[in-house]
Amino acid sequence: GVDAKKIKEYFPLDHVVETTLDIYQELLSLIFEELPKGTYWTWHKEARCFQVKDKESGSPIGYFYLDLHPRQGKYGHAAIFHLVKRTASHGAVDCMLCNLPASTPDKPSLLRHQNVVTFFHEFGHIMHAICTEGIGNSTRLAKCPRDFVEAPSQMLENWVWQKQVLERLAKHYQTNESLPDKTLESMIRAKHVNVAFSSLRQIYLSRLDLEIHGPNPPTTVEEIQALVDRLCPSISLV
Repeated sequence: GVDAKKIKEYFPLDHVVETTLDIYQELLSLIFEELPKGTYWTWHKEARCFQVKDKESGSPIGYFYLDLHPRQGKYGHAAIFHLVKRTASHGAVDCMLCNLPASTPDKPSLLRHQNVVTFFHEFGHIMHAICTEGIGNSTRLAKCPRDFVEAPSQMLENWVWQKQVLERLAKHYQTNESLPDKTLESMIRAKHVNVAFSSLRQIYLSRLDLEIHGPNPPTTVEEIQALVDRLCPSISLV
């Protein structure tokens, strides 16, 4: 089995963020330079800003913000937002918003592994936006087919299930030890638990969408509910 509470001790937020940025810099041959506080426009003191440069040429490519902790009135999920589009004279500016737990005076912020996957995934969207070619609404990102826009991040997040990457991302907040091999192997095996049920649910939702927007859609609330009651148990099995 996998003890999620115990595993959190190996994923302190600061280490996960720093290592994730290191991995992306190595993977994409980039340099990230954090700007000093007070040198950039920001909507909140917790937001951090980084300049992105091409490693080979040293040329600036764009900027990204990290706004990681929850607060009143903030967007409640993890997402990225395109703040400034790329032009002929400057790069894109993008922001990643998350709601990851903040550190306390007694203990650093510790992440569930799923939080680590989410952070890695969302940062993939940041890189997709900043590294894309073109300007304005003619970038490869802007022209990206809607059903493909998640694909780069979904591919990149699989790295967080690789033993070599997990060993780098994991560092116990007290001992600095990496995850034991036995725990790593259990986590990787548990990745696919209930994946069949998740797939059936997606098939059910797709079929429901096709029925609602098909040639003979339900026309009343009662008919929609009857459709749900028929499709859900027969496809998703729950």
